[in-house]
Formats: sequence, structure tokens, C-alpha cells
Amino acid sequence: MGITTENFFENIYQVIFEPKTFFEKEDKNISIRLALGTIIFIAIFTNIAKAIIESNLTNWFFIFSLLGSIIGTVLIWFLSALFFEYIAKIFEKDGKINELLTLFAYAQVPIIFFAPLNIIKNIGDIGYILATNIEVLLYFWVIILYVLALRAVYKLTYSRAFMLIFLPFVSSFFALYWLVCFFSKMGYIFSI
Repeated sequence: MGITTENFFENIYQVIFEPKTFFEKEDKNISIRLALGTIIFIAIFTNIAKAIIESNLTNWFFIFSLLGSIIGTVLIWFLSALFFEYIAKIFEKDGKINELLTLFAYAQVPIIFFAPLNIIKNIGDIGYILATNIEVLLYFWVIILYVLALRAVYKLTYSRAFMLIFLPFVSSFFALYWLVCFFSKMGYIFSI
């Protein structure tokens, strides 16, 4: 039983309740169309639920927001997989972009729960605090699913997969630091 369109909802169920089993399946029938469909489904579901709560389904702004959300979600999904594929290329473990895209798509399944949490946020202060804390936990869950995906695709240990998942944040910090240092040095040089 692989990751195919015939068992789409079973795959979602497994990601939620048996994530380790799902990501370590040996017989993955990779489908980029299915992964893309999963990403688009998540983006549409969360945005429509939010629009229903705010009662602006007929608003033009909602339509543009929905299209922007779909394009942004697909772009982030693709670029994150591409980033990790290029990192794998450095260590000569590349060539698995299709599998990575598929598993990264399923790693975002917990984001579906943001839709009902938006309803809870509107209950009051306690609902807002509760829903916000649950959303933070969901983000950590997504990070763990990304780690499981990286581990399954590139056959890494848990510690290496965790280090790899935080590499973009660390590299962004150093890039920002070097940028600030560069401009401060240029400012110092031209101020003399």
C-alpha cells in the first residue's frame, strides 16, 4: 500500500495518527500531482473556513486572497524541497526531489486544524489563548513531520534531520548578520 490517489484520505489519517509508519513506508508510489493537490486542498480548506467565519465569501478580496494563498503555499512548498535537495546534493544524496515534494506535502496536513481553531479564537479571550497555544503546538508538529520526511528520504538519523531542518534559520541569521556588518563597514569606510 503506497502513497496513491486511491488511498488519499487513508494517507491523511496515517499522517495524523501514525506519522512514523506513514513516512517510513517502503512502497511509495510518488505522485507530484497528488502532492500538489494535497497542498492546494490544504490552502483552500483553511482559507474557505476562515472566510466562512468572517462572512466574506463573496468578497473580491477573498478571491484574490485565496489565489495568493494557493500560489504562496505552492511556492513555499516547492522552494523548501528544492533547498533541501540542493543541500543533499552537497553530500551526494540528491536525486530524490519527487519523493521529498510528496512527503513535504503530507507534512503540512496538520495545518488543516487551523480552520476549526479560528472558530475557537472568536469565542473570547480564553478561546483565543487556547487556540493560539494549540496552533503553536501544530507548528511544532509540522516541524516534526518535516524531520520525519527528511529522515525517510535521505536516510538520516533523527539528530541530523533536526539539524538539517533548522539550517535555513541559522543560515538566514548569519546572512543577515553579514549583511549588517557589510553595510556598517561600508558606512564606516565612507564616513572617514
